[in-house]
Amino acid sequence: MNATQTERKIIMKKAISVLMIAACMLCMVTACEKKDKKGNDTSAAQETETDCTAAELVTTEPEGEITISEMIDQRIKEEGKIMMYRMHFGPSKTPLEITEDLNVNIISYDGKELIDYGNSSNRRGETRLGDIIHNKVDYSTYDIGAYGGSWKRHRRVSGGDEKYVEEEGYVQREITTDDSENNAQLETLYLYSKGTLYSRDAGSKEWNQTEKNDNLPVVLFGTFERIKLDGKTYMTFCVRDNLNLIEYDIIPDNKFTENKTVVYDTPGTEGTTVNTVDYLKEYQAVPQEELEQMIVFPGSKKEESSQAAD
Repeated sequence: MNATQTERKIIMKKAISVLMIAACMLCMVTACEKKDKKGNDTSAAQETETDCTAAELVTTEPEGEITISEMIDQRIKEEGKIMMYRMHFGPSKTPLEITEDLNVNIISYDGKELIDYGNSSNRRGETRLGDIIHNKVDYSTYDIGAYGGSWKRHRRVSGGDEKYVEEEGYVQREITTDDSENNAQLETLYLYSKGTLYSRDAGSKEWNQTEKNDNLPVVLFGTFERIKLDGKTYMTFCVRDNLNLIEYDIIPDNKFTENKTVVYDTPGTEGTTVNTVDYLKEYQAVPQEELEQMIVFPGSKKEESSQAAD
């Protein structure tokens, strides 16, 4: 490979990195952009096409509490599974507005298995939140299967090929506590997978085998808030990782949860295990005061000050 080809590869890698950062940054700005409307632009149809619905923060006094396990188990009992919509965003000076135009990953849990609903028309497998809310999703076009299913498929990697064959897999509900191991700080649906990784060099027909564990947290339950979108209420949970990326999970309310605050399970709750305190170094529930600075809602003081700055 000559110097010119090497330089081109370096430039290409840098360009890809810039694009990935830019894509992440798009998630951090207000999703419903403020559009300047001219005096003669009074078309209701045009307004409908360009505007999108922003979430409101629900501030009514709750009528009680429900634990995360109770919330999950009740939903599975009533509906067979619980649906969860997950999104990620990075740090930004501009607060995020939760709108129907945001894209999310769709995940379900039936008490045994986590299922991923991959949108085949989106390179990240994401779905517009508003399409979910208004039942516009055609799941017949989706790649639906066990979460982490890509581990089990043959794929090309740099310099060759690899495939992962799972031999054992399960979902564990884990509680992260403080040093006392008595006070819950976070809860997680954690996916454990054990199997064999097969790999080979490019052009080779011989596979090398190594044992491999692929374990990862899929849904993290952190700081709780309730929002309203298009007249429906949703539970939300916010967590930060050690790279300062934010996970924001949205779960539809039902009659058993809509008037209740969702709280952590007590360590020792049946069906859960207690994680080690070291886990807190990697994931933490976002403090309430920080969450109020990250996300803006219509009519809030934060939104008014943001508009004044514009």
